[in-house]
Amino acid sequence: MRERIADWRFRRRLAALGKSGQELLCAYAGARWPAPDLPLREAALLALDFELDGLARDAHVLQAGWLAFDTGGIALDGAMSLDIRSARRLDDGAVTVHGIGEERAREGQPLRQVLGPLVSALSGRVLVAHGAAIEVEVIERTTRACFGEALPVRAICTLELERRLHPNLVGSDAYRLAAVRARYNLPAYDQHDALSDALAAAELLLAQARRLPADVRLGSVLRG
Repeated sequence: MRERIADWRFRRRLAALGKSGQELLCAYAGARWPAPDLPLREAALLALDFELDGLARDAHVLQAGWLAFDTGGIALDGAMSLDIRSARRLDDGAVTVHGIGEERAREGQPLRQVLGPLVSALSGRVLVAHGAAIEVEVIERTTRACFGEALPVRAICTLELERRLHPNLVGSDAYRLAAVRARYNLPAYDQHDALSDALAAAELLLAQARRLPADVRLGSVLRG
């Protein structure tokens, strides 16, 4: 029942988006979207990561990285990594984490120009991220700011999924991306680069999917 209600709400938002009169948003709304009862192994997916200037809900977006994939594997030929322009004073603590300084940020692309190819890439696909609530919130916030409409998104959160597969692990770092990947014997990557983190989440989902029943349905792994 929960899955059907969530799907109804998602498609209702798509229908409203289709009336926006904006070509990009109408194309997104009219994409071929997978049903909740589709096997996960048949679903089209898009791993996505944003690098932000801090943890506040209005934090500026400095970089986006994404790549399309499915449970059959990952093809890197269409992967994208784009810096996003910012002219404001950046948080020093955040800069030490993501390494994007103010000079580099000023040379990035305008947010609207980055959202165009991202929205097109996400059309008909399910977003995958570790801690996907952040990516979903950023997409909704930035598309509302740039296009006047918040983009509806369906997502699989590898963090939520790991809590289901390995509940009640002890330690504050037990569910961090690097620690979770290590449990599946996945290689360590440099963190806090958007494309690298997107690839890390995609590989993690493939590893997690092997622990799930072969007939697991998409709706059962979408974030709540």
